[in-house]
Amino acid sequence: IEAYGPQGCGKTSRQGSLITYLQEKEREWKGPFYFIQGADPQFGLMKAWATGDCDNGGDEWEQEILLAEQAVQAINKLNPKPKFFVLCGDLVHAMP
Repeated sequence: IEAYGPQGCGKTSRQGSLITYLQEKEREWKGPFYFIQGADPQFGLMKAWATGDCDNGGDEWEQEILLAEQAVQAINKLNPKPKFFVLCGDLVHAMP
């Protein structure tokens, strides 16, 4: 896990150090913020739709990966940046 501070310096989690860093940095309210909630990337669904077999198709993720990369690039260009991004819903188009 990585977090980036004001100078863009990466901090990598090792034995909870990132969590401690974030807890200290975010301990007090500092004004308005926003976050982004994404839903249902459903990796593998595009093939299922293309083949008309929505019960299968979870084995190819190329299109979904491209769309996810485009979403991350768009989010990274936002100014101001969101406080965090959370991804919910169906992550893959497959049953366990």
